[in-house]
Amino acid sequence: MLWLEVSHTEKYMKLLIMRHGEAQLVADSDMQRPLTKAGINQVKQTAAWLIDNELIPKQGIDFAFVSPYLRTRQTFAALNEILPINDVEYSQDILPCSVTSIAHDYLDTKLSFLGQPECVLMVSHMPFVSYFVDIVCKQHISPLFATASVVVIEYDLKRSQGKLITHFQGI
Repeated sequence: MLWLEVSHTEKYMKLLIMRHGEAQLVADSDMQRPLTKAGINQVKQTAAWLIDNELIPKQGIDFAFVSPYLRTRQTFAALNEILPINDVEYSQDILPCSVTSIAHDYLDTKLSFLGQPECVLMVSHMPFVSYFVDIVCKQHISPLFATASVVVIEYDLKRSQGKLITHFQGI
């Protein structure tokens, strides 16, 4: 299991925050920019890294929050071909310019209804992902995310706070 024992009463879940893979520069709108072939390969490399580092529980990712933009939906689809993801929600609250505090409140509310998830994924955009790490970890880390990179956070729902454990920037 991916729950980390901190004391006899505390447990953390894994929160994976990921930026979409490389997208084409030109499309009818920013929302419609598809992944490039390189972007799809980046996502597959990230999935392999998560598996190789045993960051995904055997039953898979419990829940995924995904931006409704085409490139994030395609990133999710490529991940889901490799990693079992049990449920997904496409959320307007995690767009490139969304308010991170609102998204954090929504995350906590959703998690409270999921019981005790072991692993939750979010697929979104820069700069949102960077600022979201700051608000979740309650620190000014502001990590830069290369395309298809992911951070792994130990998240404590009771405290509504996490700790950044590792950041994969791709190969």
